[in-house]
Amino acid sequence: MSHKSLMVHGAWLVAVVLAFVLGGLRHDSGKNGAGTDGAASSSAPTKSARAAAGLGDSDRSAGDAMALRRSDRDGFQGGDSSRGKRSWEQLARLSARDPDPITRRLAFTRLLESMTPENVLAIREELVAAGVEGEQWRDFAYRWGALGGREAVEMAATTPERDMNAALTGWAAADPAAAMNLLANLPENMQGSRESLTASVVEGISHQDTALATDFVLRMTAEGTGNGERLIDVVARQALREGGHEDAARWSETLPDGPVKAAAMDRVAGTYVRKDPEAAAEWAQGFATNDYAARVIEEVGDGLARRDPVAAANWLENLPEGRGQIVGLRSVFGDWEDRDPVAAGEYLMNMPQSAQRDSAISGFSQGYAWQDPRTAIAWAEDISDPGLRQSTLTNAGQAFFRRDPKAAKTWLANIDLPPEAKKAIQNPPRRR
Repeated sequence: MSHKSLMVHGAWLVAVVLAFVLGGLRHDSGKNGAGTDGAASSSAPTKSARAAAGLGDSDRSAGDAMALRRSDRDGFQGGDSSRGKRSWEQLARLSARDPDPITRRLAFTRLLESMTPENVLAIREELVAAGVEGEQWRDFAYRWGALGGREAVEMAATTPERDMNAALTGWAAADPAAAMNLLANLPENMQGSRESLTASVVEGISHQDTALATDFVLRMTAEGTGNGERLIDVVARQALREGGHEDAARWSETLPDGPVKAAAMDRVAGTYVRKDPEAAAEWAQGFATNDYAARVIEEVGDGLARRDPVAAANWLENLPEGRGQIVGLRSVFGDWEDRDPVAAGEYLMNMPQSAQRDSAISGFSQGYAWQDPRTAIAWAEDISDPGLRQSTLTNAGQAFFRRDPKAAKTWLANIDLPPEAKKAIQNPPRRR
C-alpha cells in the first residue's frame, strides 16, 4: 500500500479514535450531570427516547426491546468491545436502531474500527440482520472493499444489497492500479454497470491521488471509453473537499480546453461563489471570452444574483462579449422575474438597445411566461434580434395558448410570425 494510502486510512483511524474519546467524555459528562439520586444515569432511556423508538411502557414486547437496547448500550458505553460476535451484534443493533443519533454514529464507528479481513463477512451478516442501510451501508461497503479488494467487489456483485459500487470505490482508494485493471477487463456479469462502476473507480482513486484520477479521466475521454464530463465532476468534488475552492479552481485551469474543463470549472464555480462571491467573479471574468466557460459565467452570475441581482446584472453587462455573457444574462433575469418582476422590469427599461438587453429580455420573458404570458409577450416583442425575438415569442405564445387557447388564437391572427412558429405555439409541449 502506498504512503498516501496509509495516510488516508491512518487519518480515518485517527477520526475513529477521536470519536471514541468524545464518546467517553459524553458518557462521563452524563454521569456528572445527574442529580444526587442518580436518576439521570446515561443508561436509563428517557421518555423522548421511548417516543422516538415507538415504545410504550404498557407494551410488554416493546419493554423487552428497550431492555435489550439498554443492555446493548450499557455494554457499549462501558467500553465492552472484547466479546467477538456478541459485541458485533450489539454494535450493529445500536447502529441501526438506537433512538439517539450520537449513539448510532459512535456504535457504527466502533464497528468499522473492529473490522479485519478475517471478520468482515461476519460483521456484514450482523449489519444485514440489524437492517443497516443508506449512508452507513455505503460506508461499510467502502471499508469492505478496502480490506477485501477484488474478492469483496465480486462478492458484492452477487448480493441483493446495493454495495458493489461502494466496495469498488473503497478498493480503488486502497489499490488504484488493481481497480483500474478490473475496469479494463470487466467480467461479463458487471458489463451492464460499466458506467456507474467507472465513476466508482474514479471516485476511489481521487480519494488517494487527485492527479492520477484526473489523468485517468482524460485518458478515458480521449479513448472514448468514459463520460469525461460526468467523471471529471467526481474528481472536482474531491478537489474541493481536499484543497478548498481556490486550489480546486487552480486545478481546473490545468485541464485542456473543452467540455471536460467546462464541467470541472462549473462544479468549482458553484462552491467558489458561495464562499467568496467577489473573488469568484474576478476568477470567472478571466474566462468570459471562452465559449467552453459559459457555464462558469452562468453559475457565478446566478450565485451573485442570489445575494444582489442588480450587482449580478451589472457584472454581466460589463463582461467582454461572448456566449457566457449571453447565457448569464438570460439565466439571471430568468430567476429575477420570479423573485421581483417589477425590479427586473425596471432594470430592463434602463438598459440601452443591445445584444445584452435582448438576452436579458429573453430570459425574463421565458421565465415569466407561465406566470403572465401577456406581459411576457409584450417584453418579447421588444427584442431587436429577429431570431431571438421569434424563439422568445414562440415560448411565451405556447404558455399563452395553454392557459387561454381562444385568446391566444386571436393574438396569433394579428402577430407577424412565420407559419412554423404559429404551428409550434398551437402545439405547446407539456410543462414539466
